[in-house]
Amino acid sequence: MQGNVGSKIRDARKQQNITLRDLSERSGLSVSQLSKLENGKARLTVDIALMIAGVLHVPVASFLFSPKPGPQARRSITRAGSGILHEGNAMEFEVLCSDFRDKTNIFWRVTLRARSFEENGGWRSHSGEEFIHVLSGSLQLHTLHYDPTVLQPGDSILFDGEMQHAYMALGDEPVIMLMSNTVPRDGLPPGAGT
Repeated sequence: MQGNVGSKIRDARKQQNITLRDLSERSGLSVSQLSKLENGKARLTVDIALMIAGVLHVPVASFLFSPKPGPQARRSITRAGSGILHEGNAMEFEVLCSDFRDKTNIFWRVTLRARSFEENGGWRSHSGEEFIHVLSGSLQLHTLHYDPTVLQPGDSILFDGEMQHAYMALGDEPVIMLMSNTVPRDGLPPGAGT
């Protein structure tokens, strides 16, 4: 799967006449790391996929899964436990409702086990907006410009994904949350032109 993802990144980059060096400068990733991703020799994490998709102004979903052949979906259902899984730093992302093509947001069911800043992989940032709704557990969200906040089951937050942020689970149980990320298309901010 990683090789297929790499070719999708390469195709999106070349369609826009962007060199590896240009993508490196815009994303903050090294040319070497990008080359390894494009050649299937490095694992694409959700954070890196969000970052590259934001720079290239393509839906992050285009890197993380392939749409099913056939007519464009008018609705999408994900049965419990049947979403595509991606694992990151003490986090598991299950892609939800992935049948829509050319969408500008992606929905996840996220299980967070990280209990420290380091275990979570440190700061992350990406284009677009991020929405979180906590289903279970206690989530501590750190953001660059605000004091850390604790979200309990039923709490929600929406923030600018370009603002550095990090998550931690408080207590003994993992945090389970619904998350949605938007990715700007055609250089427009999320929601522009709608």
